Amino acid sequence: GASMTLLDVVMAHAARSVEPTMGCVTIEMKTSFMRAAKGRLTAHGKLLHRTATMAFTEGRIMDGEGKLCAHATGTFKFVPRLPVGKATNALNTLKTD
Repeated sequence: GASMTLLDVVMAHAARSVEPTMGCVTIEMKTSFMRAAKGRLTAHGKLLHRTATMAFTEGRIMDGEGKLCAHATGTFKFVPRLPVGKATNALNTLKTD
């Protein structure tokens, strides 16, 4: 779970690197685990391709010896970015019932 979350985050950052004013949501993610992730880990995300509405990415987690622990590919859809600051508090007043 933690490794997949880390991969999702670095791939989302890679997707948003070309559209920093937009948000993005994960549409699809495939993860392969090569070895146990031990010690200090480093994660990298890379944008492979983008269209007007989608980004295709890959992510890698490496251990302290530079060995590949996990690899993922992800597809992200660009969406309007959520408000920040004072406007964010307005979302707390919404009711779901």
